[in-house]
Amino acid sequence: MNKIKLYFNYLTMFFSLIIPKKKNRWIFGAWFGNRISDNPYAFYRYMEKNHPETELIWIGNSAEEAEKFGVNFVKRDSWKGIRMCLTAKVCVMNQSYLDVASFNWIRRSYKLQLWHGVPWKKIGEDTKDEKTGFFHRISHATYLKANRCDLYIGPCDDTAKAVLSAFRTTEEHVLKVGQPRNEILMKEEECKAARARILPELGSFDKVIVYMPTFRDGTEECFSLAEIGDKIIPALEEANAVILEKQHYVAMQRGSEAGAESERILNVKQYDSQELLAMADILVTDYSSCFFDFILRDKPVIHFLYDYDRYRKDDRGLYYDKDYVTAGCVAEDKETLASELAKILRGKDEYVDRRHLIRDRFATYESVLNSEKIYQRVSMDINK
Repeated sequence: MNKIKLYFNYLTMFFSLIIPKKKNRWIFGAWFGNRISDNPYAFYRYMEKNHPETELIWIGNSAEEAEKFGVNFVKRDSWKGIRMCLTAKVCVMNQSYLDVASFNWIRRSYKLQLWHGVPWKKIGEDTKDEKTGFFHRISHATYLKANRCDLYIGPCDDTAKAVLSAFRTTEEHVLKVGQPRNEILMKEEECKAARARILPELGSFDKVIVYMPTFRDGTEECFSLAEIGDKIIPALEEANAVILEKQHYVAMQRGSEAGAESERILNVKQYDSQELLAMADILVTDYSSCFFDFILRDKPVIHFLYDYDRYRKDDRGLYYDKDYVTAGCVAEDKETLASELAKILRGKDEYVDRRHLIRDRFATYESVLNSEKIYQRVSMDINK
């Protein structure tokens, strides 16, 4: 945080402290205003359906996208957007105040941080090296204060511990509850509806494989399954299967290529990640938290960890060793990935017990009532 932004954040936080809040005004944002998705969007839909007395406002960068999703939209960093931030009683986000504004206009609002998955890779303060210097200490202290939230969620005990460390918070600010975005994965009729809606747009396939990797801090390159098309196409054709590939949002923002398409390997960045998981028969991923969501479907997972040692030691870093956390086969080279994928497509699923173990360990508090439990806790807090 540079000095000008630091000083201006002091000013915006002061305005937030003195402007009265409107009790029934809740604002939402995600991914620095660039997307309408993830836990805030799922929670927005819950609130819209179950608490119509609340004024719901989505703050973001694209009015066109807002029209597509049908949310009550206000432009991020517009005068109205700033006024909504200053007067909102509750702010719901999945990153920080930057989801709704470039500066901290929400200091005295109740801040609900829903994050975007169960972390295997390190997050927040756990990814940063300690630095010295007077300005850095002052700047970092302001950063932590500006980003401190009133409530975080932990879908399991391991995640709750990671949240305490990553966000420098305390136990009373962590609610042990599952993620709103995962409620769709626990409702079979919604999973079938997602498949019936999306699959006809892509082709006539019997099996759907979804590939969703995370990003790398140390490189802008991203691996695409198109790179091993010659090894996996025969198995895909035999099973009449398709791979739907969606690179991580950060990789897409960098402009990283997802690989060339073919009839059996399609790039599907236009679709919501949870809907892709809902319709998938098999998931291929790496360190991405999406597999923690997908194990709720009790279907096969392959972890493609081609850079495990480098990622663990030199990139983002990991909270857990792979033996503690992986929910299926671990492939560290292209040949193993291709052979394991073919094996699963032929009906050989060897990791059922392993999936159940990881589901019990990392999805402990997931239920179809995640949003309701979060709402009840927020209501209790703001009505004290």
